[in-house]
Amino acid sequence: MRVKVSYLSILRDATGVKEEEIQLREGATVEDLIRSLIEKYGDRIKCLLTDSEIEQGIMITLNGALLSKSDMNKPISDGSEVLIGLPPFGG
Repeated sequence: MRVKVSYLSILRDATGVKEEEIQLREGATVEDLIRSLIEKYGDRIKCLLTDSEIEQGIMITLNGALLSKSDMNKPISDGSEVLIGLPPFGG
């Protein structure tokens, strides 16, 4: 299945792309996607996608819904859209 992944801020800098499609196996979870991205980009994003970073500031959304650390086992379906990055701050 194919998943559209969009990157914001430091994740965009680390990957060098704004968005891309990632191929995953059927039944894959958000955690599987994160592992796949770490395999693809290595240390450039590994430190940004650890549990503590997700807990402390990295934002992940799945089809527009904000995910928490406890949502990493959520299944992803074909055509899903995932956004990863630091949340926007305003003033």
